[in-house]
Amino acid sequence: MKSKDWIMILFGVLILLLIGGYYFLYNIYEIKVEISPKHLYTDSNSTLEIKVIPINALGSKALFRSTKSEFEIIEGASLVEIIFLDKEISTLKIKSRGMEGKVGIKIYNNNSLFPQYVEILILPLRV
Repeated sequence: MKSKDWIMILFGVLILLLIGGYYFLYNIYEIKVEISPKHLYTDSNSTLEIKVIPINALGSKALFRSTKSEFEIIEGASLVEIIFLDKEISTLKIKSRGMEGKVGIKIYNNNSLFPQYVEILILPLRV
């Protein structure tokens, strides 16, 4: 084979790898809501962080991508205080006000068809 043929074959393989990388690694297929820790406590120093992570076709975080999300506290807004909210990187950090109950947060995202709903329990402090 001539060197010109090898260059064309390598160019074709490179194009296929780039297209496959775009669809499998870069493209967002769904979002995942990550809550850390799972519960709040009635201690006024108890904090919780909610992150929305874009997921690719392979089930891992989409490379070089972030997603914008809107957070709306539907239930129990008087039980928590918002410490940090960044819609550009989809992060919400809340703090307990020291009362027991349940907090419901609805998350609206451009990459999901329906909003996500998250329930957070505020448990009594164990001694």
